[in-house]
Amino acid sequence: MTGFMKTLPAELLEAAKIDGANEWKTYSRIVIPLSLPSIATVTIFAFVIVWNDLLHPLLLLKSAEVKTLPIALLSFQGQYLTNYPMIFSGVIIASVPMICAYVFLQRYFIAGMTAGSIK
Repeated sequence: MTGFMKTLPAELLEAAKIDGANEWKTYSRIVIPLSLPSIATVTIFAFVIVWNDLLHPLLLLKSAEVKTLPIALLSFQGQYLTNYPMIFSGVIIASVPMICAYVFLQRYFIAGMTAGSIK
């Protein structure tokens, strides 16, 4: 986000100020619409990081009713036996929401990856 925000032309913000827009209107009418691809990219990365988080739920959640998917997948591994078919099917089921999010936000993701890298 920082790299993209630095590439926004200052002339656009100055033109909005000359036209009488205050800072909030400049932000909501110019900056946010221009930064939608970067916001979508950050959203996808944050979603994947939170979706795959194992350490925080493992440390904080105590009851079995509120297990997250990574913890549930970890329960298929025992000390002497590992149920690989259940682990692999669980991994496929756990990755479906991430794949769907990527498919629906693909154009924003690709535009956001390149935004801020070209001057």
